[in-house]
Amino acid sequence: MDSSMTVGVVGAGTMGSGIAQVAAQAGHPVVLYDTRLEALDKAKAALAKVMGRLVEKGNLDREEAEAIQGRITYATGLEAFIGSGLVIEAIVEDLQVKQD
Repeated sequence: MDSSMTVGVVGAGTMGSGIAQVAAQAGHPVVLYDTRLEALDKAKAALAKVMGRLVEKGNLDREEAEAIQGRITYATGLEAFIGSGLVIEAIVEDLQVKQD
């Protein structure tokens, strides 16, 4: 998969934010989408915490951690997926939510 391909992730919970992190670490621009702004804020804070720990342990340098975080765009509108080469659904296992 070409690292310039944008990866979209639907759902900013634990699974979705983890997928976004892995894709961003692999060099992909990422769009992390959720209908709840608070879920996006929580995902962004969790990623910053993980990146901070990786820097402290010497697994990443600060510039690399900042670049990874900078590759993730947080969105509440589906139009953010325009141009994405891959979109991964990672929302709660609730059929009604998935159909909405």
